[in-house]
Amino acid sequence: MTKPYLGIWLDHREAYLVWIDEDGETDVQHAEVDQPRHGRSSGRTISGRRGAYGGLPPHADPEEKRQIHAHRLYERICRAARTAESIYVFGPGQAKKQLLKTLREHKDFTGRVRALDSAQKMSEAQMTARVREAFDLPYSPARSA
Repeated sequence: MTKPYLGIWLDHREAYLVWIDEDGETDVQHAEVDQPRHGRSSGRTISGRRGAYGGLPPHADPEEKRQIHAHRLYERICRAARTAESIYVFGPGQAKKQLLKTLREHKDFTGRVRALDSAQKMSEAQMTARVREAFDLPYSPARSA
């Protein structure tokens, strides 16, 4: 069964993709920016390639590094979201607007983003409820018991 409804909660460090199919069944995926913390290289980047900061020199501007890693997360989300018929984006800060900009760069997402809302950090259950509400979907019979 396809999962045509997708809710995306994100900030600059992580994202949750909440998929809901026509039967109300859900699947939640988590993705995060894999960037070195405290100036140390973890040896892995968000793309899975080895090396400090994914090809950026160690002395590169920290804000530039953050933006590049965030953009890589947005591109991963775009690849994952290709099968969604309808998309709802929510989260704190500016990350949701930056993701929307990235989605608009991909022509196949035209007209598929239903709404963009502000939301603070939530549990997976709260995210799922918010996505159901955004798409006016019933709760799964398995979940309501």
